[in-house]
Amino acid sequence: MRPTTPLLLITVLQGLSGGITMAVAAFSFLLPPASDSVLRNALLLSFAVAVIGGISSFFHMHRPQAGKYILRRLKTSWLSREALTTGLYAMILGVVALGPLVLPVNSWWYWVGGVLASLAALAAMFVTAMLYATIPAMRSWHSPLTVLSMMAVGLSSGGYAMLAVLGLSHLTSPVHRLAIFMLLATIVVAGIKLLQWKLFRDARRSLNAATGTGMPRAPYRIIDTGTTRPPYQTQTQVWPDLPLSLRGGLEAVVGLTMVLLPLGVIVGTLDGSGLGLLTVLGALSFLFGTFVERWLFFGDATHSSKVWFVDQDKVGSRVATNRPSPAFVRRFRNL
Repeated sequence: MRPTTPLLLITVLQGLSGGITMAVAAFSFLLPPASDSVLRNALLLSFAVAVIGGISSFFHMHRPQAGKYILRRLKTSWLSREALTTGLYAMILGVVALGPLVLPVNSWWYWVGGVLASLAALAAMFVTAMLYATIPAMRSWHSPLTVLSMMAVGLSSGGYAMLAVLGLSHLTSPVHRLAIFMLLATIVVAGIKLLQWKLFRDARRSLNAATGTGMPRAPYRIIDTGTTRPPYQTQTQVWPDLPLSLRGGLEAVVGLTMVLLPLGVIVGTLDGSGLGLLTVLGALSFLFGTFVERWLFFGDATHSSKVWFVDQDKVGSRVATNRPSPAFVRRFRNL
């Protein structure tokens, strides 16, 4: 699938914002009252990120004027549910983040508001992931690993951003607590990504002229027959296979920026050296790796329809045969 810039911004920034919001809720009672400004700044950062992601979604629409109909299919469409849950999350987060600017509030405000916003963020992230995981024809995505990967990567990116906010405030004890948690989270993300890359390889192998689309037997129906639109080879779901060298290079970049460098930053942080600079470096490295990882998620995906547009050895049909026609059929042909 063609990885467009708005699509990358929507999915990456949603997870980043949700991760920061959950970290704020977790640290509301762990920080001293004098650190309310740290929580306020973190929430403002989370809200700004969510707003940028929301604005980019309008550039992803093929017909923005039809956006007013997006909530009409909540019963059956994950896209409609995504619009609803993401909008609710943005509204709740806006109230929580902008409230302290006009109201005198204490840590309880951040905890209550952070918990509500965190629940909304988890719902929005889950629905967004399900939007991709429930497409049977996209063989690389049709798996629970899609949900696990998108949520784990998103929450981890927010965790590293919160680590940077705490590090710049020189709050040593909270930084150490969050660093230990992020150490475990990074290891989990690395394991999930390895499993998902294996799934992507298996999806590519399952699509060929001998095995067909790779889809299991099920009563699927064709939504777009192609009679009123350009053929599938001009659509976004049929994306040329990435060269092996490019795929391997990008996977190496993901491993370096999302695993090795952040783990090195965590080790340095636990040693207590250069909290601010190191934590910011770790957050930027993980965020950059997240964009590369998400580009691979879209660009390296395998759609079932690709089997009809690739050059492969032709094999005999499992349905049609070369058996001679019945005598009465040959008689009609000779007329």
